[in-house]
Amino acid sequence: MKKNAPKKIAVILTASGMAGRDYLQGTFRYVNTRTGWMLDLLNSNEDFEHRIRDYGLPDGVLSIIPHEKQMLAALLKLDIPSVIVDIPPETFSFSGKRISFVRLNDEMIGRTAAEHLLSRGRFNSFACMIDEPQFGYPAARERGFRQRLEHEGRFVKTLVIPETTARERERKMLELTLTRLPRPLAVFAVRDRAALKIFDACRRLKLSIPTEVAVLGVDNDELFCESLPIPLSSILPDHEQVGFLAARELNQLFKGRNGGDKVLDKSVKDIVLRASTRIVPPAARIVSNALTFIEKNVSGSLRVSDVAAHLGVSRRLLDLRFRQIQNESVLDTIVRTRIGKIKKRLFSTSDSITRIAKDCGFSSSAALVRFFKARTGQSPNRWRQKPENIQPRHSGRSALRGED
Repeated sequence: MKKNAPKKIAVILTASGMAGRDYLQGTFRYVNTRTGWMLDLLNSNEDFEHRIRDYGLPDGVLSIIPHEKQMLAALLKLDIPSVIVDIPPETFSFSGKRISFVRLNDEMIGRTAAEHLLSRGRFNSFACMIDEPQFGYPAARERGFRQRLEHEGRFVKTLVIPETTARERERKMLELTLTRLPRPLAVFAVRDRAALKIFDACRRLKLSIPTEVAVLGVDNDELFCESLPIPLSSILPDHEQVGFLAARELNQLFKGRNGGDKVLDKSVKDIVLRASTRIVPPAARIVSNALTFIEKNVSGSLRVSDVAAHLGVSRRLLDLRFRQIQNESVLDTIVRTRIGKIKKRLFSTSDSITRIAKDCGFSSSAALVRFFKARTGQSPNRWRQKPENIQPRHSGRSALRGED
């Protein structure tokens, strides 16, 4: 290379969406004001290999997420100044003085998510959705989220469904978990696209967002967030500043400084509020809490007055709110939920009517039969024998665990 010739920098940018653009904007901001570098933008590790083969080694490398260990190992063997973005050095064995790591503080992002959701209202449970467990950032964000909520005495259910291997079984398990978690529920998706699994499950389960399930993502991919049926609230990390610091760190390596690990402590640039974490009005919150209580207690001899007493409101107010929001009375909801529970037992188990009646809070099997026939027009046994309701059945105890 000629003396004083501009340095040639390979920028491997496999990050997509808003994050990738923000990283680049920060990198350009540093390069355009402080260096005369020539940037070679590459879209993949394969492009980087072709670049070396056709044009030789660059003077330096900026590698931006996601990372493959095989590629990182090959990069280290080149022994040229390199900066790796958004991967902690402890996840990769390396040696030498010509490589640095610059990354977001992902635990801080998780803590910010917890604090935001705590500020949005009273939730009865919290969950964290991960769809890229192969990378390091989801575990760090989940850890920050969980630790912040544990400090408040709250428990977090972690949901892991890999994006590339999700199958029907994983989908069913997610739905089962969501039905078991007390509502209203708040879910933190460690990236925006992980929230899609929650939206799909809520649609199938007929759970309302945000009344019953509030959802918060990360990255603020505007096209994605605004395209969902309920626009997604999202944390905007300061990717631009990470790109700026990465370019500055590469310049320091050129000046002979040893590499290191740089963490951007102020990693959250903003929280973009949309409908998915909208504060639910008190009327809707009353109905949501009532629905959760009914679902949990419908197997007993539940009365409307029991629901009102649990919520600390008058029966008249409770029924008014149900008619405004649910378009049915509290009693209608109790009856509908109880019928649904009986049908589920008839469909999925071979339990006797006597046993189902006892478990569902009826004084006798005859009472259950009268109740069921008055609302469906047929007896439980006749409903069970309809061709569309016949399937291989198992004992009631294992089935009930899925209903609790």
